[in-house]
Amino acid sequence: METKHPPLHPLVLTVIAVGLLCRLVFLYFTPAFCAPDEHSHFNYVKQLVENHAFPVMAPLRTGPANTWENCQSPLYYLSLVPLYRVAESVFAEPTAAVRLLRSASVLLWLFNIWLGMTLLRRLQIKDVFTWVFVMGMASLLPTYTFTSSSINNDNLLEPLCGVLLCLVVRRKPTLGHATLLGLVLGCALLTKQSAAVFVPMIVLLTAQDCFCQRVRWSTGAAQLGVTLVIGGLMYAPWVLRNWHLYHTLTPELLADQPKVWPSAAYGIASAIHNLTKTFWAVSGVANDISYPFPLAGMLLLLLIFIAPHLAAKPALEFAAPEEKASRPVTVAFSFAVLLYIALALKFGYFIGMGQGRYLFPVLFPIALLLAARLRRLPVKNLELWLTGFWVAYAVSFMIFSLCRFPDHYAILGS
Repeated sequence: METKHPPLHPLVLTVIAVGLLCRLVFLYFTPAFCAPDEHSHFNYVKQLVENHAFPVMAPLRTGPANTWENCQSPLYYLSLVPLYRVAESVFAEPTAAVRLLRSASVLLWLFNIWLGMTLLRRLQIKDVFTWVFVMGMASLLPTYTFTSSSINNDNLLEPLCGVLLCLVVRRKPTLGHATLLGLVLGCALLTKQSAAVFVPMIVLLTAQDCFCQRVRWSTGAAQLGVTLVIGGLMYAPWVLRNWHLYHTLTPELLADQPKVWPSAAYGIASAIHNLTKTFWAVSGVANDISYPFPLAGMLLLLLIFIAPHLAAKPALEFAAPEEKASRPVTVAFSFAVLLYIALALKFGYFIGMGQGRYLFPVLFPIALLLAARLRRLPVKNLELWLTGFWVAYAVSFMIFSLCRFPDHYAILGS
């Protein structure tokens, strides 16, 4: 019998609707290739169509221009081949093809929003504030509104990770569930290598289930083995190709020179700053449209961390029953978030490329963890204030970006 869900709160519908509007505006009005690595991602699809073979990356960007994404896993680009063929046969101007491929990103975002709602329901979260915060961040985080309306393989990875999160929240001790989890994990790895971060999270959740005697150790180990073997077998051909062509399992590091910092402390501080800034509000071809807008997100983050200290009641009194029941999931989600942050900081320190969008595959866990702290703030109608913040933040940054794009596009084309 199908479970009926209560209608979405008007504030939740508001943030989703405004998020869709912002993406449609970015999709149409952002100049072609005026998003990070968009030209390179576009060329990957173009090479698949024209050469009928996977492209090969030239090291250190010494090869043809805008081909440094050629080392990426292929699933996202293969999925865009039919759209590219349609654009090629129907539209004469290249800009139309770019917009059509961007539309796939917006559809993937809508699917990810549905997955986010599924995740909240499976966690049995009924608190309106948490819904508004999580859906607001997933819909109106300024950087995400921009990147999820551009051509980028992150836009397929994010809903695949959303499926993984939904599956691990409702874990079932069956072979079918373990097989499905392995298939989705394999697809995620074939979209982007960073999906490997979910492997330790799955192992941790399985271990917790065994320790809590929800499943037997033998059953848990067998199901974990099925998941990892299926995911590994799906990804293995691409790993072997990388090793054969580049003699490394991480060929993306070959596309950039190692970053040289004046000191280790300066490099770490710069990586943290860049990760924080680009998480909140950046756009443009090289994340060059940003300040002063990232400051609003940084101030919100500061408020989130001090919110429990401003609460009139002890923190424990704010723990809802569903939060207590989902503590194993909370631990696993926190672990995945920390691993993604560590990976992004590693890229930021070694090659200066630690961007906030690298954290978007775990955006729902991040939003859930932040909401649990901010909801302790002693403010009436907090969800209403929060809705106003997200809408104003995203819309104002969208207008700011659109006003800046022409100048940046002129510089890019010069």
